[in-house]
Amino acid sequence: MQLKLGISIAAVGALSIAALASLNVSNLSHAQSPYVTQIGSSIRGLSTQEINDLLNGRGAGYARTAELNSYPGPRHVLDLRQELVLSSEQEQQIEATFRQMNTEAKQVGQNIVELERKFSNAFAQRTISESEIEEQTQELAMLYGQYRVIHLQPHLEVQRLLSPEQIAKYDELRGYSDASVQPTPNSPAHHH
Repeated sequence: MQLKLGISIAAVGALSIAALASLNVSNLSHAQSPYVTQIGSSIRGLSTQEINDLLNGRGAGYARTAELNSYPGPRHVLDLRQELVLSSEQEQQIEATFRQMNTEAKQVGQNIVELERKFSNAFAQRTISESEIEEQTQELAMLYGQYRVIHLQPHLEVQRLLSPEQIAKYDELRGYSDASVQPTPNSPAHHH
């Protein structure tokens, strides 16, 4: 009798666990993916905004680490030229830096978009192989790294062209110089 009771309790327990598992699975099947908005994108795996940013050479956060550490970006410095009181020489040098960066970024961005399209199509057509995944992922990683370098290096150039006061003003205008945000001992402002 005790054995039957034990088996019955175990069976009820197993059924309860199975019921809970199916409940969780059914809840998951109703959870919408954050990627659902990308179904209509011309390249599944990239949003329309990401494609546009790459094709237009936009930074799209690739230089965020420089920006948040007091290395101003050329596009934003040019947008704030009046507030920063740029000299004509500073403005010309920063414009040249921006043009070169933008030209290179558009070129690499185009390469990324083409390879992402090829990658997406191989999945869509069910022709992707394990070796192609490895090869194309590595190639994309190199291109994305190159794209990031293209956006980071101009921040170094611009930082050298601006005075510590201009950098402090830039940080203030961009909202980075909050009283609660203290510069680190290695921040560029301490080296000028």
